[in-house]
Amino acid sequence: MRPFVAALVAVSIFAPALGAQAASPSRPLKVMLLYDMEGVSGIHEWRMTSARHPDQYAEGRKSLTADVNAAIAGLKAAGVAEILVVDGHGSGNYDSPDVYEEQLLAPARMVSRDTPFDIYMDSYDHSIDAIVAIGMHAGAGNRVGFLSHTYTLEDIDYRVNGTPFNESMILAAGAARLRIPLIMESGDDQLALELKRTMPWVRYATTKHAVDRAKAEPLPREEASRRIEAAAREAVLKLADAKIPEWGGPYRFQLTFQDELQARNASYVKGAELGWFPTMVQFNALDFEDGYRRSLLLIRMAGPVSASDAANAVIDRQPNGQALAVEVLDWEFDRWLTGPTPPAVAGSAPKRRYWGAR
Repeated sequence: MRPFVAALVAVSIFAPALGAQAASPSRPLKVMLLYDMEGVSGIHEWRMTSARHPDQYAEGRKSLTADVNAAIAGLKAAGVAEILVVDGHGSGNYDSPDVYEEQLLAPARMVSRDTPFDIYMDSYDHSIDAIVAIGMHAGAGNRVGFLSHTYTLEDIDYRVNGTPFNESMILAAGAARLRIPLIMESGDDQLALELKRTMPWVRYATTKHAVDRAKAEPLPREEASRRIEAAAREAVLKLADAKIPEWGGPYRFQLTFQDELQARNASYVKGAELGWFPTMVQFNALDFEDGYRRSLLLIRMAGPVSASDAANAVIDRQPNGQALAVEVLDWEFDRWLTGPTPPAVAGSAPKRRYWGAR
């Protein structure tokens, strides 16, 4: 690929927005509600978002369910007849969605499938009138936003045509393909600032103050629920004011990783190249969806480097770290000599369900 060409970076990524296609008054409204966990009102430290820490995670799920139900109440009050809920977090819980599904208020119901699907590109269809997103967070590169990132822990900056992109913008850009507007979100005060700059028409409920990336100060439960319900209701009542973002191509995706080895691995993806500093990887795309999906390939190439570094660091800290390192090496040699583990027999494993992010 040719070196970076400055002309590919648009002077402004934000073309004038077009009005959303409002639902016909002759049929009931149908809304997709996608949730994440980092921006949930009562979550103030990262363990509350991970199934690997069951006690803290249980508290996080309670707060998530309360936030989602507040949004459902607001949507229902505005006349929404059908609400589809998508798990947009992926806590490591393989047995159920992160929300307490049995506690969801009617008429909401979880989306589930028997095969994986991308939450930002594959969760909706033309039957959806609008999208709301609950518990969202600031994007990679925001040093203050609580647990700020874009899709992964490995990228410390995610840009499209030079503009920092958060997950809310990815969701809006994906939905724009079908002319579906993103109309309402909730999260911390740092995401509020990001949306004000990029999608000011989105109704927003600020539910906590981000002290820094590791700590947040939640609002009281009743106030957080009140804000979410009010914003969701207003977003539907003012649906005609919603916009569809027109972020035109071509697109230059630039992801900056934590270290050079992660970036080098990511740069092996076809069409990608290292940027003007050794932790950046970049590529061109004519279509936003194609660029987004290719960015996930970069992330998947960087992930194993991060996991290996983490495993080595933890092993080194153990009193028997040297013995564990030898055991790991022995395991690698055994697999090399005996061959890979045979795949499981079809039908022997329980059938999985997918609610969105896993």
